[in-house]
Amino acid sequence: MVKEIKRVLRRVFSPKGGIVLTLIFGASLLWHRYNLETQRDYSPLIDLIKLEDQEEPLFVFADSEGAFAEISHGVSLEYFNNHPALIRKIQKALGGGGIQWRLDYVASRLLFVPEDRGEYASLFENYCHDVIRDLLEKVQLDNPYQSVHTLRDERPDLSNNGNGVKAFLVHNLVNEYVARYVFFNQRNRKVKVELTGKVTTSEVGSYATHIFLRENGMFEFVKDNYTIWQNSAKNPYTVLMTPAEETLHIVLREYTEKAMKQELEKGSTTKLVEVKRIVNHWMAVEEAIVGGEIYVLLPPIVRKYLSDLPYSWIERDIESKSRLKRYRFLKKGIEVVKNMGYQKALSRYREQPFQFKRLFKVD
Repeated sequence: MVKEIKRVLRRVFSPKGGIVLTLIFGASLLWHRYNLETQRDYSPLIDLIKLEDQEEPLFVFADSEGAFAEISHGVSLEYFNNHPALIRKIQKALGGGGIQWRLDYVASRLLFVPEDRGEYASLFENYCHDVIRDLLEKVQLDNPYQSVHTLRDERPDLSNNGNGVKAFLVHNLVNEYVARYVFFNQRNRKVKVELTGKVTTSEVGSYATHIFLRENGMFEFVKDNYTIWQNSAKNPYTVLMTPAEETLHIVLREYTEKAMKQELEKGSTTKLVEVKRIVNHWMAVEEAIVGGEIYVLLPPIVRKYLSDLPYSWIERDIESKSRLKRYRFLKKGIEVVKNMGYQKALSRYREQPFQFKRLFKVD
């Protein structure tokens, strides 16, 4: 039996509204429509990002996987805790006394709000192309994308044809869920309660790896062939950095996975809690190298296209992320990259990830 034991989801968080919880062109044609001698002005993009978020229309991106089942269950428990009158009503229906409960069913799907404002969609899409091109030229890495385009159709083609990653650009993302609970007592009386809801995600960008434990005890890593980027966030810099940040995560993920696999198989562990600890630790290391590279490389690139990039936006992004456990090495990563230089730091991570991690002076 093959068991999926962990879904590693790379997320860029934004503290905007909602509940904050736990890319048509082949790669060789990707840049064909741009005149590289023309420097675009993306200053109007800032005002568009600052506009009030649109919440409609909602289209289906895909059925969500197990990761969101945990989130929807947490949202449901919070609902029950905040509505004691509902619990009392259930107790009464069961005839009083102590009650127990179990999760009977949960399903979810990822929805998106398409960007239907022409100027906004065009500016953001062109910005993504330009920033990705400039970043890859700096770090001298190959373009990992099959396409980078604005998503307007429900249930896009997510098939894996081996030709690179698809980047889908949307305005907003929403998780919709249905969770059914069974409450019962010792007399075997039962009451079923079904909760439905929508949770606005705090993810501005994401790229996932799925880890499977095979029957022979070996681990297999399977990366998604797509990534989703929002063009809305409370801090405009979070949007501006997403195409560059996600690109580095995509091109560096194979080296992170290699380190994870080496550590997992060296310890011969199959316990879920230990697997999660190792995986989460290495994802924090990946966040650190990427965060350091972005801190050094991105501001000069962005300032080519915007007349003004407040330093306070950059600092605010770092501070908001640093409060989250997965970014616990971010500030150390920035210091390491600044001291080593971005190219040497990248080479060290790709060639010797364990040695690179030791620069943080963490276990």
